[in-house]
Amino acid sequence: MTQDLIQHIDRLIRQRPASETSLAPFRELALLMTQVHPHAKPVKIENGVRDIKQREGFPLFSKEDLPLDFDAASDLLKRFLKHLGTTDRDDSKGLRKALEKAEAGNEWSRKVFDAILRQDMKRLSQVAEGVDLDTQVLLFLGQVALRPSIHLLRDALTGDIDKNGWDYGYCPLCGSQPDMAYFTKTGKRYLHCELCGEEWPFPRIKCPFCNTQDQEKLGYFEAEEEEGFRVYFCRECLRYLKTIDQKVFEEVAPMELENLATIHLDLLANEHGFK
Repeated sequence: MTQDLIQHIDRLIRQRPASETSLAPFRELALLMTQVHPHAKPVKIENGVRDIKQREGFPLFSKEDLPLDFDAASDLLKRFLKHLGTTDRDDSKGLRKALEKAEAGNEWSRKVFDAILRQDMKRLSQVAEGVDLDTQVLLFLGQVALRPSIHLLRDALTGDIDKNGWDYGYCPLCGSQPDMAYFTKTGKRYLHCELCGEEWPFPRIKCPFCNTQDQEKLGYFEAEEEEGFRVYFCRECLRYLKTIDQKVFEEVAPMELENLATIHLDLLANEHGFK
């Protein structure tokens, strides 16, 4: 799976050279991801519990209760910190300080993961400040370190989710919000979870963040000379969602890569006042 990711990265860089700035550093992390193999924890969800959660609009798990292999995630985070700490980055000193904390035991890494899963940015900022790192850097590295274990869980449980019966704007597996969306070749819209990568269908004319269906408050704009990419926005809640039209492309990359390759669309959305 990770090897496929690397091949997609190389293809995107060839086809869209401007994406190299964001994808090349991630490629280095993806190579490190091949060295860690998380273990899947046995999870059994009773049909009755699953059906009730589905019917009442509750995800299978709350983010803080996801049964993940945190030891593997901690190992991967240390590999990230060790590698990046030897580069000429401006924050290399902070990365080395974070590595010292992580190598002293898994307690520090678990604080990072717990803050991320609980979306406790205040606590994560305190942990980041303690090692002189930017909070967003620690957030990104922690999220990527968790990803192999989360994807393992997602793949094991995807059959337990009736995604066609899920019409909410948050993930049916972990309850997280979407970070990307795409239109299939038949025109159906799918949302992509920012945390676990689960995908589920969602109405085209509806904001996944505030549920408004007022067409006067919903709209989109496109970046110049970039066919197939749109930024859908909502004037009610001022949120936006980068969206890919798969009809335009012969081969589609995983959404996590498209999210990195389209950072310029985030900047454009921010300039328009959306968050």
